[in-house]
Formats: sequence, C-alpha cells, structure tokens
Amino acid sequence: MIALEKAGIPTVSLTARHFERDARASGAAMGLAAIPLAIVEETFTSHSDDQIRAMVATALDAIEKSLTTAPMEIAAKSVSRAQRESVEGDDLLDCAERYNRAAIEYGWSDGFPLVPPTPRAVERMLAGCPLTPDTVIADALYPGLGIATLEKIAINGVMAGCRPEHLAVLVALVRAYVGTGPMGKTQAMSTGPNAPLVMISGPVVERLGFNNSTCALGPGSASYVNTVVGRALRLILMNIGQAYPGKMDMDTIGTANKYSFCVAENAAKSPWKPWNVEKGHAPETSTLSIALVYPGPDVLDWTSTTPEGFLDTLASLTAHYQGTASIGRWLYGGRADPISGEKIYEKNVLLLAPEHARIMKEHDWSRADIGRYLYLKSRMPFKDLYRPMARDKDEALAKAYPELMWLLDAPETMVPAAERPECYEVFVVGGEAGRSQFYFGGSEVSTVAIDEW
Repeated sequence: MIALEKAGIPTVSLTARHFERDARASGAAMGLAAIPLAIVEETFTSHSDDQIRAMVATALDAIEKSLTTAPMEIAAKSVSRAQRESVEGDDLLDCAERYNRAAIEYGWSDGFPLVPPTPRAVERMLAGCPLTPDTVIADALYPGLGIATLEKIAINGVMAGCRPEHLAVLVALVRAYVGTGPMGKTQAMSTGPNAPLVMISGPVVERLGFNNSTCALGPGSASYVNTVVGRALRLILMNIGQAYPGKMDMDTIGTANKYSFCVAENAAKSPWKPWNVEKGHAPETSTLSIALVYPGPDVLDWTSTTPEGFLDTLASLTAHYQGTASIGRWLYGGRADPISGEKIYEKNVLLLAPEHARIMKEHDWSRADIGRYLYLKSRMPFKDLYRPMARDKDEALAKAYPELMWLLDAPETMVPAAERPECYEVFVVGGEAGRSQFYFGGSEVSTVAIDEW
C-alpha cells in the first residue's frame, strides 16, 4: 500500500471494525497519517462467500471514495529524545503509585508494577556504557518502526527492574529482534499467541546469574535476571516498537509468554558444542538468540532410554500441533525475505531437559540427528494438513508447488509438518527429571553477540 501511494496510485484497505484502530496505527507508523480504509463490521474469516459479498457491498461507497481521491502524503520519521514528565505525591511510595497509575492510563505498562525510570536511575543504567544516550541501536523496530536509541532502551530496562550490568544484554535484545526480519513485524501484529523466546549462551550466563536449571522460565528469585531481561523486551516492543495490545498487537486471546520468556543454556549438561559456538561464535563470546514461537506442550517421558523412544513421544505431539499452522507454508511456497528474496525457514525450538540430553549423549546423537528424525516422524495425512486453510488453496498450491498437485488425488499421503530437517533447533536447559518443552516456530532464529563493556 505505501509503495503504491508513494507512486501516486490511490489505494484502499478493507478492514474489520475490530481492527480499525490497529490499521490506523499501522498506517501512521508507515507515514500515512490518514490511511484510506473501507470498514466492514466483521472479519471475513469463517464466513460464506455470500456473507462476504454482503459485507463488501456495505463498504462500496468508501472504496469508491478512496480510489478516486488523491494519494496520501507520506510523512518522514525523525529521531526524538525521551520526554520527561513529573509525578508529585505525598512521599516516594505515593509518587511510585501515581506513576504506575499513569503508566497504565497511557498504555506504557505490561500490567505489573513498573520501576519508575527517574533521571537518576536511567543515568545509572547508562553510566558504564561507552555509547552515547542518543546512539541509535535500531532505526526501525517492528512493528511500528520505532527508533530505538540507547536511552529509550535503558528507560524500559529500568521499568522492567533491570540493573546497569544488564544493559549490554538489552542492546543485544533489540539487535536480535531486528534480526528476525519481516517475521518480527508479522508475529508482533499477529492474531496468534506468538512470543519472542530469548535464549542466552556463553560466559554471561554465570557472570550475570541467569537461571539455566530448575524453573529456568520462572517464577522465583533464582530466575530474577531471566525475568527482568525477558520483561524488558516486552516493554521495549511496546513502548518503542508500538506493539500495544489492541492497537498493533492483535492477539486473539494472548499468552503469558509475552510477559517474559527468557532462558539460559545449561551447557554443563549438554552433550554438544555450546549454543554460542554452534552459532559460529568463539567460546568466550556470549550470545543472545530470539525465536518467535507459539506456546508449546510439555514433553513428559520418564521411561525411554533411546533417542528414538523419546523422539517418538515428541513426534506424537508435534505433527498435528505443527500441522494447521504449517499449511500456509505449503500453500504459499514458504516465506521470502522481501529484500534478499531468500526463503525464510521458520524454526521450531525443542528446549531439551538434561535427562533427555543424556540419552542423546549415550547414543552419540547430534542436534542434526534429532532434526532428521523429527522431520521423518512428524507427519500427518495431506487432507488434514490441507483442510483448514483459505478458499483459494487449490490455486495457491498450484502456484507454489505445481509438482505436488497429485496430492489432491492422494489425500491420505503422509506429509511432513516441517519444511525440512533443519527446521528443528535444540537448546539444552532445565533441572532434573525428564520433561522437555516444544515450541512451534514462527521465524528463523536470530543470534547476536552480547558486547562486553
């Protein structure tokens, strides 16, 4: 739409009433202050063709007006410093309470009490950093293309409860999220319960005290660093990236994983190279990875003694769990980076418990072996994979995969839920007992080095 408007071609977007606020916020973020919309009362999903035609008919006047009106002007973005506001109260506690009430009213809050980002607190966060406060870490943070300066990152870190020694990790959070590419925008604005899973590896795990054992995803004091770092990312995505609930984040029901979702590698219990080394970094270089994932099942297996036994337990869950979300990849030929044109392979993440990792070690299985086995085992009948998708699925399949049209005549054929074996990532974390977790993916895994200051 933006490209067409820039080219002088009027456009219009059919938008359900529920998504009007979101559409206008999205337009403003892209530089269209008055985005041309034609509003219908309901979404088109789960409606018959006749019902959709009737809904479109109610919007014909708005469609005609938009398409016969001069294109909108595109506004330019500018970098702005964080503005200071004063909160007055009877004492410090009263001020903190008033601040939190204001944060909820303005929409800055994640729903939990925030630490007030006073000038002194923000200055302490920035004190040990060699970068200036106005350094731009990301010039287009999804979904609202916000400009993430070091100062704004520090402010949200303070609000989340982070300490000055966490700032380098917060900078890495932003860089890694930008590395998720266009899926970072898609997943942030999705109606699905997606959340960025943060995975920490390297010396920083012990140095900063990340929990990589029992209750690594919290709650509790042992997971304090995990919690505040994960929480900081959510606040950054809201207050810099503009992913506000009901405005750009249109998640139908939501997920508690969005509050904070950060784990650290239990490298001592892993049978393989540390995650940071696996991702191409030196052992002494700490890394931060982000994968955009959906909530996943607990994989309970206390009896298997072979990799195949455990992975069969997992595969009994993954095929249908992945299947309905995977259909879009089948029909539309996967996703492609709009800049490079390269295909994006969305990664599933297996958080592998140490006890299950021990089984892999005893049988000399690699991460790649796990991916190959799951690719072969996580399959379902084509008719079940194909059924839930859009009305134009036959045409879409013919366009994306013409060589697979024969499947329409062989609907019982078992097909893989993942695109290829490499779509499974394995990260070792947790305490004792055989309970791993599996997360269906919504992006590539983006990994960056954590700077040492």
